[in-house]
Amino acid sequence: MIRLLLLSLMFLGTTMVVAQEADISSGTVGIEGQFEFPWTGRPLEVSPIDDDSPVLVRIAHVTQGLKDTDNEGKLIYDIRWIAMLPGEHDLSSFLRHGENDPAVDLPSLRIQISSLLGDDYTGELNRIPGPISPIIGFPRWVLWVIAAGWLVLPLSILTLIRWLRKPPPPPPAPAPAPTLAELLRPLVNAALNGQLDDEAKARMERLLLAYWRDDLDLGSFRHGEAIQKLRVHPEAGLLLVTVEEWLHSGREEAVSAEQLDELLTPYAREAPPEPELDLADGNQP
Repeated sequence: MIRLLLLSLMFLGTTMVVAQEADISSGTVGIEGQFEFPWTGRPLEVSPIDDDSPVLVRIAHVTQGLKDTDNEGKLIYDIRWIAMLPGEHDLSSFLRHGENDPAVDLPSLRIQISSLLGDDYTGELNRIPGPISPIIGFPRWVLWVIAAGWLVLPLSILTLIRWLRKPPPPPPAPAPAPTLAELLRPLVNAALNGQLDDEAKARMERLLLAYWRDDLDLGSFRHGEAIQKLRVHPEAGLLLVTVEEWLHSGREEAVSAEQLDELLTPYAREAPPEPELDLADGNQP
């Protein structure tokens, strides 16, 4: 009978030791785990944790055990942890009663951590089923359509703006060059009114000499000689002689517009360039 009692006590003790050494929590690297630890001894706190610690531990909160339960009269510690390395870790070494007072009377608080890649991972990359994002996994032509859209859209907007914008008005046509008759008319009218001064008469002579220079070969003559040859010519000298007669005769009767137009008809052409030198000074241009 005594032997049977001893064997029962040994079996019970062995069971309690195995229960204490069993893992109380498990998880994976980098993911927070949690378990509740009932304790009746002195209050517990987390010891300072080194930067290279394989596990980060914190006490989330402490509650009182409820009545009529196994935890009545105990403090329930809500312990949270995040493992940095896979394997077994004992969290009891991270707890203490106070400064310089490690909690050596705690049971083993072992956790089992596995790697996210699995213990049988050999280093190969696995293809993730399905698209990772809305873009990855699209057909290639969809990407080409999107790229073409980004190019065509601004070009279309610029073309529309250009089409809606009113074109600038055309530049005005250049005014036609005045004919020789138009240049001579105010001079002839001034002669009719007795208001043709020497400067205006000299300009009229320059215009006539420039017009008849090639036809009458006046380029080799001095100004006075060229005027004399122009005056004696029946066609070229008609306007000049008529104007001189009007100036010297003190003409009082009016000249009709038809007579004036007939007198200027031979000169209804583009005016030749006037000589740069003043021909009235008696020098050859």
